[in-house]
Amino acid sequence: MSTDNQQSQPHSFMEEELKRALNELAYGITKYEMVSGSPMKATARVVIIENETFLVSLTSRGFQLHSPTEAPMDPDHDAEGPVFETLEQLLAHVSSKFEAAHRSALQVKLESLNSADGA
Repeated sequence: MSTDNQQSQPHSFMEEELKRALNELAYGITKYEMVSGSPMKATARVVIIENETFLVSLTSRGFQLHSPTEAPMDPDHDAEGPVFETLEQLLAHVSSKFEAAHRSALQVKLESLNSADGA
């Protein structure tokens, strides 16, 4: 998984939070690249496991999906379409393979907790 710009410091809370969410759900994406960040909005180009590319932005309203050709640079610009409370909800909406990857990742975590308890 590529995490471009991982070495640079986040410019804002929104950018930091978007990066954190993308890294946490790495099993559901192929790679991402931060596109922009401001105090009001952060945007990343995300390639999901089906190899489709989307722009995902995070604002105080939540996570929003944009087409890869859209340029959602204006923090006051609201894209058409739903706003999701979590990145997990957004990925489940656009990726038919995300739910299976999510279940698998949870199963691995549960098994590691069980083995740690039994040790």
